[in-house]
Amino acid sequence: MTPAQAAAALLQAMPLPPSLAQLEEYGLTASASTAQAIAREILSLNLYWIIAAIEAHIPMKYRDATRDALLESMKTTWWASGQLGPGTWDSYHTELDERRTRYSQLIDHEGLNHMAVSAEAASQIENQGSIPFEDRDKLLILMIDYAPAAEYGRLLEEID
Repeated sequence: MTPAQAAAALLQAMPLPPSLAQLEEYGLTASASTAQAIAREILSLNLYWIIAAIEAHIPMKYRDATRDALLESMKTTWWASGQLGPGTWDSYHTELDERRTRYSQLIDHEGLNHMAVSAEAASQIENQGSIPFEDRDKLLILMIDYAPAAEYGRLLEEID
């Protein structure tokens, strides 16, 4: 499988951003801008796990090409759709790097797990004031459901 094919398989495995109706199924009442903030955090969380899976399962000589193909696909699909709120792709990419650094610290230095990283992503949304504190548990469940970390590793193991 080429890096572009691996990136396409990973993109296909990633859940689409939740709609307002899907957020309501989780008990979250959200405005369009809140839904965009949630979608943005879900994308960041998914990209963290996908890039970690790429680093763990893709031979080193293909990692950069696979990651770059994936990010370019994200830019032309999710970002171009306007579902992720205001700003530029470049500013989002900086934000993504910050999130990835924070999530890596939780995993590598603090020894925390997938749930803790999902909780950190939920905290980002909560700290923006987008979701009230009493809805934090609902948001955490959403983050876990929409960022299937283990699936990315399994997918790449299958295509090795």
